[in-house]
Amino acid sequence: MADTKRLAFSIIQFLHDQLSSGCLSSDAQESLEVAIQCLETAFGISVDDQSLAVSQSLPELFASATKQQTGATQDNTSSSSGSPSEEQLAEAEHLKTDGNNQMKVENFSAAVEFYSKAIQLNPQNAVYYCNRAAAYSKLGNYAGAVQDCERAIGIDPNYSKAYGRMGGQQFAQQMQQQNPELIEQLRSQMRSRPPSSAGNDEP
Repeated sequence: MADTKRLAFSIIQFLHDQLSSGCLSSDAQESLEVAIQCLETAFGISVDDQSLAVSQSLPELFASATKQQTGATQDNTSSSSGSPSEEQLAEAEHLKTDGNNQMKVENFSAAVEFYSKAIQLNPQNAVYYCNRAAAYSKLGNYAGAVQDCERAIGIDPNYSKAYGRMGGQQFAQQMQQQNPELIEQLRSQMRSRPPSSAGNDEP
């Protein structure tokens, strides 16, 4: 039953992300809201129950399954060899920049997708994982954020930003379980801050 609840939570989280995207008509938004309420009632869960979160979002899991099913061997070859081509490196950087731009406009689900595509092309770049961790954090997926920080540190043990970000996510995850109202208030305040004027490498 625990796995069923996790699956239902991932579906609810996906639907919630679609609601936040701002790309749906009012009728479609209303339909999704009803669907979320029905799923929450049927499985006795809530979108705020982060203990059910998994490290990958539903679109990522779907993309991974589709990739395996269609036998996209080019990415698999570059991943296993650990040496992406110059073209792939350039494309990965472009995708990272797209992800950073989505973070600036608070389209966090899209940012996750761009960073994930960059990681597929160049899985040895610690910055991509750390950036995706930031996007996961904004979506409330603290477990995914912590896992990405751990991956970044595994690639670059001297990457201080990944350590700091991971500590913040672990604290947020604990606070979410103990005091969800407080952590939601903090997240709301963080989202209302003006965009940073830092460089384009990381959000």
